[in-house]
Amino acid sequence: MSKICGFVLAAGEGRRIRPATLVHPKALLPFCGVPLLNLALSELLAVPEVTQVVVNASYLGEQVEEACRNFSRAHGIEVNCSVEEHLLNHGGGIRKGVKRFVTDADTIFVHNVDVVHDYDLRDILKFHQEHEADVTALLIPNNRKIGVSVDDESRITSFHSGEGHLTFSGLYLLKKEILDFLPAEEDAPSILTAFQRAAAAGKRVLGMVGEENRYWSDVGTPREYIRAHGEITDCGLPGQQMLREAVLEQGRRRFALEQKGVRCTGALGLGDDLQIPQGSHLHNVVVWDGTVLETPGVYADGIIGGGRIPAPLPPNDANRQPDGRVFKALDLIRPEGKYEEPMKQGSGRRYIRLEDPVKGGSVIWSAYSLTRRENSVFAEETVFLKRLGIPVADVRLHLPEKGELVLEDLGGKDLLQASPEERWALLPQVLAQAAHLHHVGAQAARLDEVPLQAPFTLGYYNWERDYFRKNFLSNVLGRTDMWDDRTARECCMIRAALLDEPQVLLHRDFQSANIKVRDGKCYWIDYQGMRLGAAVYDLASLLYDPYVEYTPEQRCAAWRQYCEFVFQEGGRISPEGRFHAAAIQRLMQALGAYGTLWKLMGMEWYRPFITPALKHLRQAALAVGSFPGFVHLAENALELWEKA
Repeated sequence: MSKICGFVLAAGEGRRIRPATLVHPKALLPFCGVPLLNLALSELLAVPEVTQVVVNASYLGEQVEEACRNFSRAHGIEVNCSVEEHLLNHGGGIRKGVKRFVTDADTIFVHNVDVVHDYDLRDILKFHQEHEADVTALLIPNNRKIGVSVDDESRITSFHSGEGHLTFSGLYLLKKEILDFLPAEEDAPSILTAFQRAAAAGKRVLGMVGEENRYWSDVGTPREYIRAHGEITDCGLPGQQMLREAVLEQGRRRFALEQKGVRCTGALGLGDDLQIPQGSHLHNVVVWDGTVLETPGVYADGIIGGGRIPAPLPPNDANRQPDGRVFKALDLIRPEGKYEEPMKQGSGRRYIRLEDPVKGGSVIWSAYSLTRRENSVFAEETVFLKRLGIPVADVRLHLPEKGELVLEDLGGKDLLQASPEERWALLPQVLAQAAHLHHVGAQAARLDEVPLQAPFTLGYYNWERDYFRKNFLSNVLGRTDMWDDRTARECCMIRAALLDEPQVLLHRDFQSANIKVRDGKCYWIDYQGMRLGAAVYDLASLLYDPYVEYTPEQRCAAWRQYCEFVFQEGGRISPEGRFHAAAIQRLMQALGAYGTLWKLMGMEWYRPFITPALKHLRQAALAVGSFPGFVHLAENALELWEKA
């Protein structure tokens, strides 16, 4: 029986998954509470023919060395650590480790430390032996556009081509002699170079195509790392003992947190000895051992890395600065002096622009209040919308425990600032995006357990009505008598019509200022209020936007175009009258907001939009044709306002 040496590739810096790897090397990141290195070692050692294991290390290598010693003591097997002064790539790292530690093994079984899977390594070895291969690589059938291709005899014909639809898994066997095909003059060669040269020399370089129903994932980015925690539990109990036990333990930890009043949804990786405040909500996060959160709130879409985490300073606090990890993780330069604030600060958020010398241009850093649920889920909603194909800014970094988010900078131009001609030309693009979200969003959000805001209900519509009566009719105009029985009955009719509509996923604040324009493409922003409601509410927000002037004919034309997009999506088309009725409801909310922001909070910027909002309210009421009460209210309010 041939002797096999297991080899774990664990030297990388893990730059794609920063800031998690600023403190620990990628090999020691926990997966389902167990270090990735331990999982890889246990899987290799479950193969009887593996008689020794080598782990290479470089970045934060002393931590990897210590972990190897701890594993050796715990499991009674020697694990050699090949330390590299600088990164040697996969080929150079294997060559150095084998030369230093491997004497009698004739085959090397390699396991990348950042892959998680449910494959039995003994099956790969069996394939390798039965086919008398010199190299056997496990290939994943996930139909990527560019990948590995094989012929009918399982020979790998290309490792990176547009014709290949298989993914190199990071799990492979090679005869020791294959390392001789590495370029001797290169310090850090790719192992693929050796494979390609060996194949050209007539060696049997084969690909074993994995089964469709087995699980595999690269966990080299925050998104992949978090997502894999949910997917591994969905695929059934893994075959590897250590991973199987870890998955079962995750279920116990999740149940214990829920019993303590912590809501748990989505993909979760839960460490040991966690202290999470009652009333908190964990969604799509990995929380490391020993984490103590002091602030109850929603923690979504991120990696929370251990220790006591005090409540961050409020976003508008003069002493609030970006966390140091932001600059280290993204290779940003901390600006000297005052930060540039590129947009309005509000809704419990603060924005600053940071220069990005690596990728060029800039990014937007945002601090938000952990006590405002809608802000805490913004990063998760961004990832969700992107997955649906809605153009949004890329999330570059998220620190959910600190209330900090770094986004791609989409520039300063929005649909509001476009010329009327350009805005009208871009509008079909925005309408198509809305139709797509309205058609697919609600079901996708349910399946992903996206933590949305509370849906539109009878009570919510009543709140918007009362918000308008108090903050505009009373506080701005001083005329509560304008709201008479006729208007009240019409308001009930609007509410009933909107509640009768299918409940779809809405942007909720779908106005021109929240549509960025870059290179002729429209991107959504400020959707933190996303919730279920009537699609016509979003259309009313966009086409009766007080910041923009459309003619009644343009609104009707845009509405018909939206309906055509809905038809193409296979959705249900609403009566046009409900679109105009929704505008009345939306404009009540907008006027109430203007009264609050201007009259109570002193934000003068909102005052000029009261006049167009009242004009739009009159136009919407006239367009419906059966709301004389709102026509009368809008006309009287406008007259009184213009005299003020």
